[in-house]
Amino acid sequence: MKQIAVSFLMIFLTCLVALGQFEQIIIPGDLKQQTVITEPVTLRKGYLRSGIEAAFITVNKMFDEDGQRNYYQNTNAWGKFRGFSLSTQYGLSDKFEISLRIPYVTQQYLTSTKVEEVYHNEDTLITFRSTGNGIGDIEAGIRFQIIEESSDLPSMTAGLDLTVPTGRKNPTNIKNELEYDYPTGDGNVALGINIDFRKTIYPYSIRLRSYYEHYFKGNKILYPGEAETEFKDGDMFIVRGNFSVHLNDWIAVWNDISYTRFGESTYYYDIQMTSPANWSLDYNPALFFQIRRIRFLQGIIIPLIGRNHGADPAYIFGLQYTF
Repeated sequence: MKQIAVSFLMIFLTCLVALGQFEQIIIPGDLKQQTVITEPVTLRKGYLRSGIEAAFITVNKMFDEDGQRNYYQNTNAWGKFRGFSLSTQYGLSDKFEISLRIPYVTQQYLTSTKVEEVYHNEDTLITFRSTGNGIGDIEAGIRFQIIEESSDLPSMTAGLDLTVPTGRKNPTNIKNELEYDYPTGDGNVALGINIDFRKTIYPYSIRLRSYYEHYFKGNKILYPGEAETEFKDGDMFIVRGNFSVHLNDWIAVWNDISYTRFGESTYYYDIQMTSPANWSLDYNPALFFQIRRIRFLQGIIIPLIGRNHGADPAYIFGLQYTF
């Protein structure tokens, strides 16, 4: 009788342990609440993450060909750029992820010109205003985790991105060369490949990423009043190093240093023309707040040095939810 009682007790305890393990497997809420540091580099199978990101830039200065930070073309011109994007990622397996990004662009540029009125012996300041609003170029991507992170090895992930020209490529409502509706797309197809390494030693994370994007030829109006012209944008190369740390279980600090370079662009007029290559070195600090499955991020991209490249900071905000 005592042996039977002990057997029933052992079976009961085994069932309790198994039930606890079973609940841990079928209730993945804790896994969906992992932060940008503790989560895997690709979404787990069946997980869906959607969100919206916003970028705000005041366009005013650039690094000239000597690397000096100056106003654009030494003119009295400035602008505002706001970009919004809806993004979705889905885990086809624990190591294979697909993504889609749909951007919306809104921009405004002002150019002031002083006109001398000889007969009235006075000057008049005329301001031209150009805007551009609409859907940008849609981007689709895949990512595959080649090496899974372990205590000895970092994770290694490869990705492929395809950008299609869904945005308006030509200026419209042209009044003059300084006043028209800006295009919201680039007018060409782009194909990018990236390699990503990450090593997490809680509460720290170290990451190294390289990205190369090739731009195919396209046709668009390069300047208001002209006909469409064939062009080829210079390819882009990015290498990025990252160090992140948890302040607590739900706040992470992100530190990113990136080098970006665009090659020469070519314009196929009757006489072929090119624009010079450009590059910049940027610092991107950011804060990630994780509240259960909701993730909020805010950061700033600060251009440090560069040549023939924009020199204005970009302010980034984002909100994501994991289903």
